[in-house]
Amino acid sequence: MINIEMAILLLFGMSLLFTSCKNDSFDMEQISTVKTLPDSHKKFIVEFYPNAVEANQKIMLDRAWLLNLRDDFYHVTVKGHQMEKLNELALNYKLKGLTFDNNIARADYKMMIDSLLYMVDYIPEKLVLAQAIVESGWGKSGFSDEINNYFGIRCYTPGCGVQPSGVDSPSFWVKAYPSKEACIEEYIWLLNTGFAYTSLRAKRFELRKSGEYPNALLLAQGLERYSEKGSEYINLVQSIIENYLPADLGEFVKYVQAGEPEI
Repeated sequence: MINIEMAILLLFGMSLLFTSCKNDSFDMEQISTVKTLPDSHKKFIVEFYPNAVEANQKIMLDRAWLLNLRDDFYHVTVKGHQMEKLNELALNYKLKGLTFDNNIARADYKMMIDSLLYMVDYIPEKLVLAQAIVESGWGKSGFSDEINNYFGIRCYTPGCGVQPSGVDSPSFWVKAYPSKEACIEEYIWLLNTGFAYTSLRAKRFELRKSGEYPNALLLAQGLERYSEKGSEYINLVQSIIENYLPADLGEFVKYVQAGEPEI
């Protein structure tokens, strides 16, 4: 059961994901963009943003659950409370050498929970959107339209996706997803678990310690291995965040949905 302290942490985490629905007025500085957006681009943001929020919400619930268990050494290790779920989560986040059992010491237990918390964390919606915009061309690519792949995610088993054009014997395929939501969830999971994104997770940890998280611009610095373009790719993602995304995505979406005049 989540205690008062954990409930506050959960609410604080969710406040980073959602904007208040109580304020009916809009601050133009929060919802304006540097570059003027055509309706098609606004539509993409409005439709994509809630899915990114939902994917992050699931992660934040797992994170709050882990924080609640961090000081519950006795019930987990002696009584076996939630031990199976902890091991399933560790396996899902590719922490294969990490196993919760009845024989671990208290210090090791906390270290293992902290190892999970390092991985089980959300990716700012601005970064999610910026990469989706870059990789799918504002949702206009054939891969995003036909197989729900908005991030250029590859797979390596025949039949797992679509063969790249102009390649007779491909070494990879562009992965197919049953839904947009499934693609977003796997993209976040890849950033949270992939070896190529260790620097991104380290940057996130540093930002958390300094109280600067979420900062999508700084976190984008950890994407140097997402594309062969390296630093050029990082600059492109950061440019999208700075020029095409408003300061407050939630308020922007509400503003557009309300049918307000041109921003």
